[in-house]
Amino acid sequence: MYPDLCKLPFVNITVPSFGAVVMLGFLLATFWAGRRCSKVKLDPDMALNLGFIILIFGTVSARAFYVIHYWESEFAHQPSQILNIRAGGMEVYGGLIGGFLASAAYIKLKRQSLRLLADIVAPSLLLAMGMGRIGCFLFGCCWGVPSSENLPWAVRFPFSSPAYQQQWEERLITAPAELILVTPDGLSGPMPRQLLAISEKQLNDRLAQFREQLEKTRAGGDADKIAKAEKKLRRVDETIQPLMDHLAGFDTSFEALRVEADQPARRTLPVHPAQLYSAVGPIVLAFLTSAFFYRRARHGTVILLGMSLYALERFIEETVRLDNPQDTLGLTVSQAISLGVLVLAGISYLILRRLPLRSPFARSTLPAPK
Repeated sequence: MYPDLCKLPFVNITVPSFGAVVMLGFLLATFWAGRRCSKVKLDPDMALNLGFIILIFGTVSARAFYVIHYWESEFAHQPSQILNIRAGGMEVYGGLIGGFLASAAYIKLKRQSLRLLADIVAPSLLLAMGMGRIGCFLFGCCWGVPSSENLPWAVRFPFSSPAYQQQWEERLITAPAELILVTPDGLSGPMPRQLLAISEKQLNDRLAQFREQLEKTRAGGDADKIAKAEKKLRRVDETIQPLMDHLAGFDTSFEALRVEADQPARRTLPVHPAQLYSAVGPIVLAFLTSAFFYRRARHGTVILLGMSLYALERFIEETVRLDNPQDTLGLTVSQAISLGVLVLAGISYLILRRLPLRSPFARSTLPAPK
């Protein structure tokens, strides 16, 4: 688990590992699709435009799908977290649906062949999805079920990771009292790693900064601004003071807690690296469908083959994942959608057999040679 890749110098902005891997996957997938465009005499800019459309609309719809799916458990009481993508939370199938609809609208607008361009994009889409799962592994989401300790590739996630949180809630693991934080409303849980990364000096400096801002606001004499500043300071104080009381109560420091949290004993039980399984499958399918692209006899068959095989792979993959609840007809939502994709692919293939081998909308978009 390595959620942060690095910090940009001078601006002190943290680059998330998930975002960096997804961007790398996007660039490779778009370049690969552009190569296939050139092979069939299409302008590679089509692949670039489709790549940006899928990236933007796919990200929005993947997040929307996740928010809808987990609305009651995660967002009903804190809607402000809907836009907090850095905290994780996206559904691949939601991204596929949104990306496909937006791409189809663009292709229709350009009066190009949906079948041909879908075949071109399919291998690249699978490659990007596979690389995105590597980002999931670095972030720590989409973890697997517990495995045997003798499994050579089993992994153990660190303290306070999402996998650790779930195993702690299920009483599969324990933690020392000094690493358990009790909030003012009585809720308890493993101390977030974001808190372990700071120091008492940073907390005191932040509190002093807000108090200084409050004094400046009071000097201004604006009653509304003063009330807002006081309310903000109370919220900050209610957050920081319990942390300081926690440290004082156990006569410890954040540095000592970090040392304790990093001990091997504070990691999760061994689990299957479901994220890496999920990465290998789509990447293998990407190269398989790319090879099939140059041997296909009918436009539209590459996308159907890729989505059918991915649906099978995803259905099996869900059996070793522990983060998705079985809340859809006794299956996870991804398994239910996978079955729907298989049925839709079968129906689409029957329709496809009635269409011409080559799409009548397939035409060259390369600029005329000078």
